Amino acid sequence: MKRWIGRALVAIGMLHTVFGVVVFSSVWAELFREGVLNTVNQQPMRSVAYWFLFFGFLLLLLGALVDWCEAQATTLPAFLGWGLLAMTLVGVAVMPISGMWLALIPAIGLIRQQVASAPKVLA
Repeated sequence: MKRWIGRALVAIGMLHTVFGVVVFSSVWAELFREGVLNTVNQQPMRSVAYWFLFFGFLLLLLGALVDWCEAQATTLPAFLGWGLLAMTLVGVAVMPISGMWLALIPAIGLIRQQVASAPKVLA
């Protein structure tokens, strides 16, 4: 089994995180000038910047976990691929002009991996 799904998720997480730091650099600079702690409340752009970066970190963690499982030759549960696919499709529907399309590749890869490793039933 080739290790590519987790690495793809890590790459997407890295792109997401770097993009969030660059695009929201002025927001982050302002936030750090104010001391970070409790500086996001009631400010929409700060909330967007925070959740954008936070989601990038979550993608990095998920990708690292999937890569580790791939290295162990562990079959991942079907719900992971289907859940990622569902989240991606909802994200694409809500924001078609976004990088969300990138997540289709690892989502389909996870589903294909699970289908390929499922026990075969003889008819």
